[in-house]
Amino acid sequence: MGRPIVYGPAGSTYVWSARLALAEKGVAHELIDVEFGAHRAEPHLSRHPFAKVPAFEHDGFALYETQAILRYIDEGFASSPLQPTDLHQFARMNQIIGIVDAYAWPSIAAGIVFNRMLAPRLGLPVDEAAITAALPRARLCLSEFARLMGDDPFLAGERISLADLMVVPLLYYFSRVPEGEAPLAEHPGLQSWLRRMEQRQSFQVTKPPGL
Repeated sequence: MGRPIVYGPAGSTYVWSARLALAEKGVAHELIDVEFGAHRAEPHLSRHPFAKVPAFEHDGFALYETQAILRYIDEGFASSPLQPTDLHQFARMNQIIGIVDAYAWPSIAAGIVFNRMLAPRLGLPVDEAAITAALPRARLCLSEFARLMGDDPFLAGERISLADLMVVPLLYYFSRVPEGEAPLAEHPGLQSWLRRMEQRQSFQVTKPPGL
């Protein structure tokens, strides 16, 4: 079997999640960078007609949408599973993944992190109104992540799951902007979880350069 290929910029939270899953499974892969803006043009549109990242390929099989990619990685490669077998924990994992897609990414990544971290690097104006508007939803996402995790060491139970791999890039970036400091400090358990995740080998080997 050939190495999987992940298409997209290393700094994308969703690209990072896919690479974290591959690293957790011990699967070597190739990252083909897609620069900001290039995702809206060929050849990337042939990989992802909705002009998003990541796109994924393995042994001639092409796939897009992060959730589908993560499940393919978990079910397609041996090693420790990244999806719980317990029904409640499995449902909790899927619930948290849904929160990421519907609420956390739009508020934390698009609303705050993009404006604080990426826009200045690209020479784009910082939308302070968008940051202010996104912060209440971002705080609510943190509260729910903390509540749903409870006293467990990971977000969906006693073992790492796809939920952790979807959330950690977002919270890592959020912890590095001024708006993230106070909200994260309100949830010590979530802060401890983030520190544990940062120490994992999968995090260290996939951490985007420059962070």
